[in-house]
Amino acid sequence: MGTQFRRLSCALGVVAVVGVLCPAASFAGDPDCSQEEPFTPFDTIDGDNPVTMQNGRVIELRASNKSKCAWGRISYGTPGEEIWTDRKDPSANEHEGFLGYTRIDSGSAKYTDAFKNDGKVMRACGSSQGVIECTGWF
Repeated sequence: MGTQFRRLSCALGVVAVVGVLCPAASFAGDPDCSQEEPFTPFDTIDGDNPVTMQNGRVIELRASNKSKCAWGRISYGTPGEEIWTDRKDPSANEHEGFLGYTRIDSGSAKYTDAFKNDGKVMRACGSSQGVIECTGWF
């Protein structure tokens, strides 16, 4: 019973810390988004798309003109590696981070949910072996 209680306490502590550090983080995509007619935008600002990390992982922002949404993808990864998207107003310095945060649970690739980018710019970020890299803003 003591071990189960400690595990539950630890899990609740992690949830509380994430809630405090990332209160505006949305892990579920926008309801009107779809990943129909996807493309990889190459005309990004302040960085490349896709980005190949030093260990070979590929972080990529994908988008759909049909739904005006974008999402992130990590490829050539291993379970536990992370992917998320950030979104901001083009004229702002602050951004909404960790949108669609997810991890590779099996296999070597994972997509985030899609989020509206109409009037905003977005980028994809990934974490592998303690290193975070992001695409340029699109």
